[in-house]
Amino acid sequence: MGVPEVARDAGLSGPRRYRVDWQRVEASLGTRLPADYREYVYWFGPGAFDDYLHVCVPGVENGGVELGAQLAREHQGRRRRAQINRRYKPPFPLFPEPGGWLPFAFTTGGDVLYWVTSGADPDRWTVAGRPGRGSDLGYFAGGFADFLREFVHDTIELHIIAETESEVPIAFEPDTGAWLGEPAKRLEPYGAFEEAPEG
Repeated sequence: MGVPEVARDAGLSGPRRYRVDWQRVEASLGTRLPADYREYVYWFGPGAFDDYLHVCVPGVENGGVELGAQLAREHQGRRRRAQINRRYKPPFPLFPEPGGWLPFAFTTGGDVLYWVTSGADPDRWTVAGRPGRGSDLGYFAGGFADFLREFVHDTIELHIIAETESEVPIAFEPDTGAWLGEPAKRLEPYGAFEEAPEG
């Protein structure tokens, strides 16, 4: 089951047609991104699943859900922790370190999901997660589309993801990616919908 099928299961009648300059995105990050994630961005655009899981997308105005901004926040958080505690040892490497984790989503509970960037082919990256509370990291053997499918159908076996109390499949709640005010940073948007997004 690919991204279009998951989108329909999550309540979208067709692609929302969110376009972004992928050369710009990948040049600023310093890596290519998985093809299924790029397809996800076109189909879904900005939004959340059940007001719980937020998949970051590039090029939106809201720095709270923008892909590059999420990575920058992770680096900033590590720098702060290292300043406070000189003995701080990160639990995993952060991209662009070799095999570093690249954040792509977060939950309202403070959990963060990452691609484990091992190997040169982004389409073979697996998914891992850091819980908002505690230190027990989670690992998912598949890639982005596999993770998305299992999340939407509430069959995912990743302890940091809470079991849903909502209807399954879990619905996608679209938004525009507009800045919503503090504390998120307001960015200069460079992504856009081809036409008015469908709900």
